[in-house]
Amino acid sequence: MCPWCRTLFLTFFVVSLGVATSAQELLEDRLPAKNYSLLLAPIPKVNPKSSAISDAPKSVFHEPWWKLDRDVMALGFIHGSASLMDGITTRHCPVEFVETDPLDRLFLGQRPTWSRMIPLGSLEIFGAALLAQHMKHSKWKLVRKLHSAPQILFVAQHTYEGADNVTQTNAFLKRGY
Repeated sequence: MCPWCRTLFLTFFVVSLGVATSAQELLEDRLPAKNYSLLLAPIPKVNPKSSAISDAPKSVFHEPWWKLDRDVMALGFIHGSASLMDGITTRHCPVEFVETDPLDRLFLGQRPTWSRMIPLGSLEIFGAALLAQHMKHSKWKLVRKLHSAPQILFVAQHTYEGADNVTQTNAFLKRGY
């Protein structure tokens, strides 16, 4: 191999090693767009009453209001399955069965149908999940500790109603209906 080719090859090899190590450092480091500390811009807050300026950094990046955490979504899926069980047992009860819960009866009617149960149930599930999400990120400690309470209460209520529907169905079957 000629000396020029050898020098060119060694130069290329050293430069490529340097590029590879800097590229590896870039890959290991988080991207600037995902680094939240870069998104904290020092935007001064002005108090209109005292005209005092505070230098507390305000976050430029905000999560969308509809984005849910994993634990809130997991409870949402459990809430959805409990609501589905309640709906199935409500619809497949004998003809004599009517909706007895006064709040459900207000929205679903005396004899609930799928066309009323599905949209209102979805609205209930998503609304409870949003409430739990906002409670989870509240500035009050007690509210943060109780963030899963609305979803758990809805799961308990739908599970109880579904089990009650099953026991009423069995009572009707035992009487010979």
